This record gives sequence, structure tokens and C-alpha cells, in this order.
Amino acid sequence: MRTLGIVLVWLFCCFGRGTAQDAVFSQFYASPLQLNPAFAGVSAAPRITLNYRSQHTSYPSAFTTFAASYEQPIQNSPSNFGFRMLTDSQLEGLYRNSQFAFVYAYEVRINRDFYARIGLSAGLLSSKLDFGGLIFGDIIDPATGAGGVTQEELAGVSKTSVDLGTGVLFYAHNVYGGLSIEHLNRPEEGLLALDNNLYAGRPQRLSLHTGAQFDVKRYSNPRRPVYVTPNLLFTSQASFQQLNVGAYFGYGLFSLGGWYRHAFGNPDGFIAAVTFREDILKIGLSYDSVISGLRNVPGGLGATFELSFAIDFGSSAEVQRRRYADRYNDCLGMFR
Repeated sequence: MRTLGIVLVWLFCCFGRGTAQDAVFSQFYASPLQLNPAFAGVSAAPRITLNYRSQHTSYPSAFTTFAASYEQPIQNSPSNFGFRMLTDSQLEGLYRNSQFAFVYAYEVRINRDFYARIGLSAGLLSSKLDFGGLIFGDIIDPATGAGGVTQEELAGVSKTSVDLGTGVLFYAHNVYGGLSIEHLNRPEEGLLALDNNLYAGRPQRLSLHTGAQFDVKRYSNPRRPVYVTPNLLFTSQASFQQLNVGAYFGYGLFSLGGWYRHAFGNPDGFIAAVTFREDILKIGLSYDSVISGLRNVPGGLGATFELSFAIDFGSSAEVQRRRYADRYNDCLGMFR
């Protein structure tokens, strides 16, 4: 298991195209600041979100991702502020990426029903490698298997660089669309002492997202709203591309969702999710089913789970009464 991990670490460290790519949450709507900084402050009050992803749990070098964010709208002002962080652990914890950023979003009202937002993020991207846990070929004796001291050289066991991002978001009464670009400056994260031409920094990540929210008025009432939220996410980073297409169906306190994910080179998976919402609390659980050729890996990859948790003070009954608006009756309801 560890040998497989070392091969992958080498690929991550040596080649620009094989190096680390951002984790993309299946519940992208439950981690809005990770998707686009322009989402900062879309709630009417402070909000805290937590996200956990365990990918391919039966595989020895599985990915584990944790994200958290806090956002704060400024009352009677178009400005909104936030903070986000993400850690991505790979190869049994040998290789870890961490991202920390402050987020700012500015909202513009174009007309009565149409709004635009621009978001900026600035922070740090850190990569860390447990060099002591690596096994290189030059320390293994072909006859005895005994180990020695490797001649491989690292530029450092950790690397930290400035990381910048931006995004825009447009929304009206029941539709929205946005675009974000992360790693604008392609922050350096290489750990091996290599020629600079072999590595050009973390590839930029482009995310295009759009969707809508429709109330099913025939079956809705103020205490038990019924709604459908079709949505789409396209992500591109280096040679990797991904498309998520699906919808949420909400009934009262519960929502059920399903998405199809395609990696363009092949169909990738189906995602099923359930969400519970009560006052300021929102909890979501999702499961990814692999439908690509990876499902035939010996021993299986295992399940991929995500858990999301949000405390949104803007969803409290008191705040909603002051706003004279139902939280479900707008296009960004699924992001709150």
C-alpha cells in the first residue's frame, strides 16, 4: 500500500499535469464559498458551514477533505466578508494540501429583480509532505530488501505560497448563474528540487454554475413549501473536466437530490443526497456511486460519502419575518 502511495506522491510532486488538483464537493451547493467567492454574504445574517468528504474509502490511498467557512454580510451595505479554509489529505496522510483565504463580495442591484455580485479571495496555499514516510527505490537492496539513505533531494518538506481567486454571480427572482477562477497566480507548491520548466504552479480552476428554483405552488403552503431546483456545475482544471447535472426536490423540512457526473473522457458517477433543514440548522448527506471503469478495480474503491453542516442565522424565523420573504422563494435558496 505504501509503495503505491510513493509512486503517486512522485507524480504529484514532479509533473504539472499530474500534480494536485482541487477537491470538488459533490454537494457543491453546501460549500458555496469553496465554489465561488461571490457567494459570500448571500444570507441575511452570519453563516457557518462545515464540509467533510471521504472518497473511495476502501482504497489504501483514499482522499479525505475537510472544509469550513464563515461569512458576514454588512447591514445596509453592498459589502460582504468571509473566511474559508480547506485541507485535503492524500496517500494515507503522507501528502496534505491546505488552503486559507479571506473573501470579499460586492453586490450591485442592476434593476428591481436583477442583481450582480463580484467576489475576490486572497490567502495561502500550503503543501506538506511526510518525507520520513516515503520509501524510494535507491534505498532497497535487490537481494536482501534492506534499506539505507535515499539520495533524493527535496526543496523542502512544506511549501506555502500566496493564492488568489475571483468570481462573478448574477441572479434574478428564480434563476442564477456564475463563474469563478481559482489560483489566478498559479501558486507554487512543488516540493522536489526540479528545473522550473517542469512545474508551473497549481493549475487554475474554472467553475461555471447555473440553476433555478421553482415553487410547486399546487402543493405548497407557508409551513410546508414544495420546490424543485435544477442546477449544473462545470469544472475545468488542467486536463481535467467535470460536469454535474441534476436537481433537488424539497418538501417541508427535507430535500432529496440526484446528479449525474461526467468526466468527458468517461461517465463518472451518480450522486444521491438528502438534506434536513430546521430553522437555522441544515444537515446534508450524499453518496457517490462509481459507474466508470474504476468500479472494476481489484478489491473495489469503496463508497464516497460527504457530510455537510451549516448554521445560517439568516434562516431564523425572526430574520425571515423582518425580511418579509420566504427563504425558499428565490433562486439562491439551495445555497442557504
